[in-house]
Amino acid sequence: MVKTLGNKDMLLHMKRTTLVLDPGIHLELKRRAASEGRTFTEVLERTLRLGLQAQAALRRGRERLPSYDLGPFLVDPADRAAVLGLPSLEPRDESS
Repeated sequence: MVKTLGNKDMLLHMKRTTLVLDPGIHLELKRRAASEGRTFTEVLERTLRLGLQAQAALRRGRERLPSYDLGPFLVDPADRAAVLGLPSLEPRDESS
């Protein structure tokens, strides 16, 4: 024979927490619970689930951007003068 704890079975796997709610939100949730004949906890949990689902639906995946092989560099990217098209800042060889 299996011995159960009645309604307490459900509470064994649920987490409890304390929320600080805006009074207007609290009142609206209590009104909905009363009008639907549900508990405050049921209405709050459903509202949170719907909000989380809506956020997940808005999240987009990453876009894959195209990639191109443009060949070798035409100038050395480390040489600022070459990149800017300025004359080289290297010292001139006076012997030639």
